Amino acid sequence: MARSLFLHEVVDIVGQGQYDYMEHLWKDPVLRMPDMFNLQGSFYVCAPGGGRWPQVVNIWDCGDRGWEGWAANVDRLNLKRRKAFYGDWWDVAAQWRSGGFDRLLGGVPGSPTTAEIAARGIRGTIFVHEILEVDPTRRLEFLDLVATRRVPLMADHGHQVTGIYEVLGNLHEVVLVWATTIADQTELRMARDAAWGLDDAGSADDRLRQWELTAAQYVRGGLSQLMTPLPRTVYGPPDWEDASLDQWLAGRAGPGATGASPAPTDLTGADVTGPDNVC
Repeated sequence: MARSLFLHEVVDIVGQGQYDYMEHLWKDPVLRMPDMFNLQGSFYVCAPGGGRWPQVVNIWDCGDRGWEGWAANVDRLNLKRRKAFYGDWWDVAAQWRSGGFDRLLGGVPGSPTTAEIAARGIRGTIFVHEILEVDPTRRLEFLDLVATRRVPLMADHGHQVTGIYEVLGNLHEVVLVWATTIADQTELRMARDAAWGLDDAGSADDRLRQWELTAAQYVRGGLSQLMTPLPRTVYGPPDWEDASLDQWLAGRAGPGATGASPAPTDLTGADVTGPDNVC
């Protein structure tokens, strides 16, 4: 079976254009072409989860033909791009994005294909996105440990893996993606803190501490972000959720909130509506 290959895009967004840009992806000409890139997921980086903003992360599936499918997509985006079909789409997209960074990813054993994600019904309302720098001589060894040890551990805490990838443009990066919910991500973080003796609010799971000790033998750096998925993608929700500012001012302040809370104020007593960037 051909290897699963993916294009991983980190897109720098202009202003508050993330939502318009993500919806514009549905008009990309490639989605009308057989055996070409398929949009697996598009995500807006959620500021409280860490990471640079405003940014959008896109994951495109290169198709079922492995390197032959990759080659066909390179040919489409090479000399043929503007002349054939991409001028108008790129011109519109340019109003919402200013640049970005691409990675070619290769799936490893234990990383589900797009078809397997759909067949298993894996969905999330928030995703954990990890770009890690690892020992180049032990990269595949580390990813095998992720597949065999970390995947079942994360599943016990409501996190389903959607991608275990090596970056094919260098020797030191890997990308991991997990589908989950805010409630399950909160529980995982509390269980981790409790395992290290940093918080007694959660139920300690010492396996989380042991995994961090194991990973430290391989990982040299990187980042972890939370991402909000574009609805109607393979593993995204059916639509955006409805909400109003009045709900939040009345006390609907997030998971586990109870009772009414006054509108937040700064040190001068002025109303504060929140940070510049919200999910």
